[in-house]
Amino acid sequence: MTRPKTVGLFTPLRVPRFRMMLGFELSASVGVWVLVLAAQWILTESGESATTVAAVQFAASVPFFLFALPLGAVAEYVGHRFLLVGTSAVLLVAAVLLSLLQHLGLATTPVLMLAVFGAGSGLASVAIVWQALLPHLVTREMMTVVPAIDGAVFNGARAIGPVVGGAVLAVWGPTWTFVLVAGLFAACVAIAARQVPAASGRNPKQGSVVDAVGGSLRFIRHSRWTRRLLLRVIMFGIPASSLWALLPVVANERLHATTLEFGLLSGAIGIGAVAGTIVLMPVRARISWNGFVALGSAAYAVVLAGLASIPHQGVAFALLVVVGAAWVGVQSTWMIATHAVMPPWVKARVIAFVMLTFQGSQAVGALLWGLLTDHIGLIPAMLLSACLMLMSAGEILRRGILPSETIAPDPSGASAPSAPPGNYRGQRVIVETVYTVRPGRTDRFIDDVAELKRSRLRLGAVRWTLAASASSDESYVEFCTYKNWSDYLAQETTRLTIPESRVRQRVIENVVRSPEVSMFVVFGRGEDVTR
Repeated sequence: MTRPKTVGLFTPLRVPRFRMMLGFELSASVGVWVLVLAAQWILTESGESATTVAAVQFAASVPFFLFALPLGAVAEYVGHRFLLVGTSAVLLVAAVLLSLLQHLGLATTPVLMLAVFGAGSGLASVAIVWQALLPHLVTREMMTVVPAIDGAVFNGARAIGPVVGGAVLAVWGPTWTFVLVAGLFAACVAIAARQVPAASGRNPKQGSVVDAVGGSLRFIRHSRWTRRLLLRVIMFGIPASSLWALLPVVANERLHATTLEFGLLSGAIGIGAVAGTIVLMPVRARISWNGFVALGSAAYAVVLAGLASIPHQGVAFALLVVVGAAWVGVQSTWMIATHAVMPPWVKARVIAFVMLTFQGSQAVGALLWGLLTDHIGLIPAMLLSACLMLMSAGEILRRGILPSETIAPDPSGASAPSAPPGNYRGQRVIVETVYTVRPGRTDRFIDDVAELKRSRLRLGAVRWTLAASASSDESYVEFCTYKNWSDYLAQETTRLTIPESRVRQRVIENVVRSPEVSMFVVFGRGEDVTR
């Protein structure tokens, strides 16, 4: 599989602003995972069911499912500094309030769940905006390795957060643990205010958030590459969620861990994530994306089976280091692939949808594994998740991510079409294209125009129809509807990449002469049409 030219893993770290913003990401992630760990362990020690404990992971993950797409759309035109500073400030206020409630003895199970949901919402905002910000901090060439560094820092927080959180929780108790979280979020406010470029994310607004979300959904629906990637994300995410949902139960029931030991076990995952980023880079360079993800998935399956079979803390620690490396390796591969091939106009929204899909599968999986554990037991549930993960590894080798040649961010350089006369640019546009097909090429034309349909719908069309001409057996008329002139113009210029232009060229090769193009502007509900 063809991949863009890569650079050294540590090259982006030479960019001062990028290094400082990694500190922001680390502080935000550590704060959230300290809070999540504290909530999980408080509920575990209070004797709550496996379903309730697993619901903490659900509460942390479901905000990605709810907010990722709107945030991905907003991040394309609202300033990144405003979003990151605002999110950090809200998290700071929430952590201070939780500390006060815990001190007063009012931090009940619903309050803890609400706090975790709020922290997950903040992390969703930070993660989406952070992905949109990255191309403004480093060069395009560096983006071949930046997602791996990002994954190491994000998951490294899982090493620092649980260890620090477990230690503070064991020595000073929940109140001071939540005070620590508030301090980390205060640091995020300061870093974001000083380091995020003022112009980053301040692009002209092209439409409403609803329009942007709708456009991204149409792109995903008609992009086989993206749909295939999302399917792989789900097949990994569902069984993977068993670890995050049930680790507190494993630590308590199987390993009989103390609060500090649970923190260390959780931290082992982050240690593996950081170490894996460095160790696995040469492996990633030598094998395909699909092979690398399959390797990580198989390792994850072995770890799940080992945790279910071997009740020993030392063995569990080693296994969790391995699973951390597998976790960050698989996640960063998805992000590297998406950054490498996705067109700029829709990249932030597709990345948001990838996160939405993964966190949604984590949220659903967390509840699923909690319910299964309460009904069939911890060990059978863990072994079942290991089997599903092993199936996922085999399936990605058989039907993995499609070759990246079918999609690429490179613009075609096409010239803009002539603007319609008058002030019609806010009205719905219908483009009529008449094709006269060469004798004997009708079947080939129909096949190629089917791909053209998907291309039109990916790039902005809301409706597409092809009709055979009543006056000629060789003539076909294509009707393509756009919400407004801006969407049609964007499809023909900024959104038209080299692979998309090749689709059009294949259609042209089947016709006798250049297609005849006419444009119609629709008024009101469509009763009146001007040409």
